Amino acid sequence: MKKGSKQEKNGSGDADFLYRMNRDLKDFIKHSLEISSEVKQWSSLHTELNTVRCFEIKKCSKKDCPVYHSSDYRCWLQAGTMCRGEVQGEFAKKYTSCSECEVFTIYHKEPTTELFKNIDILIYHLQDRAVKLRELAMRDQLTNLYNRHFFNEIIEREIARAERKEDSLSFIVIDLDNMKKINDTLGHFVGDQYIIATATLIKNTVRKADIVFRLGGDEFLVILNAGKDKTLKMTGRLLKAADRWNREDSKNAGYTLSFSIGHATCDKGSDYHAVMKEADKKMYADKKAKKKIYEQRKKEDLP
Repeated sequence: MKKGSKQEKNGSGDADFLYRMNRDLKDFIKHSLEISSEVKQWSSLHTELNTVRCFEIKKCSKKDCPVYHSSDYRCWLQAGTMCRGEVQGEFAKKYTSCSECEVFTIYHKEPTTELFKNIDILIYHLQDRAVKLRELAMRDQLTNLYNRHFFNEIIEREIARAERKEDSLSFIVIDLDNMKKINDTLGHFVGDQYIIATATLIKNTVRKADIVFRLGGDEFLVILNAGKDKTLKMTGRLLKAADRWNREDSKNAGYTLSFSIGHATCDKGSDYHAVMKEADKKMYADKKAKKKIYEQRKKEDLP
């Protein structure tokens, strides 16, 4: 417990501790029913326990250990700790060594405190696992970009937020050129590399605030908080980035990056489905124009 304070050994002290712990658990259950991607401390009782600094007890000076500069010194819950001079993994992987450690056992001297810490560990890892499962559900496995499922989940919220803040919201639709030809001639593994290279290029070119999706196959989408002019400039940046990649990296990759692109901006009260269709229509017009130029060059035997 906190220095200078004592938890009564009689039944009333334990009863009060258990009552407050039960109240915190009820609040946590209510919170966990809401959609959240954050792992939050579930109980206020943490503040009433001694802060045990493992590096002081073990006389450790590894300042690159994540616990060293943390306000939460529960080292058994921290991944990448430097215990015994070696990097330790997550608690689930180091439970045996942690449970035998004198730092961990300090919290388990009294039955009520031990119960609290055991529940704490269970909640932390259930919550952490839920966050990881949510990340898996909203990410495309090949590119690690957000997927269509996540787009469907957030699009109405993003539109509402933009209207509330009177921001512009725009879409950039990107579709790879010659995907079938690459798969047929170079194989599906190279086709996957082509998709990954494009995803990386898009992610590295757009702003941090922009949201990038792989909608499926060879189609990508970028949501921007930007009006028509800035969105048009961004499409130019993407095309220039592809040209630069082709000059610097295409020889080693064995293919060149090429994609068709279209964009459209939501006005206040717009139906985002219609705006997406407009961006899609522009993208297909771009693809059609490229195909026409290619066929003309082929006809004239131009490179």
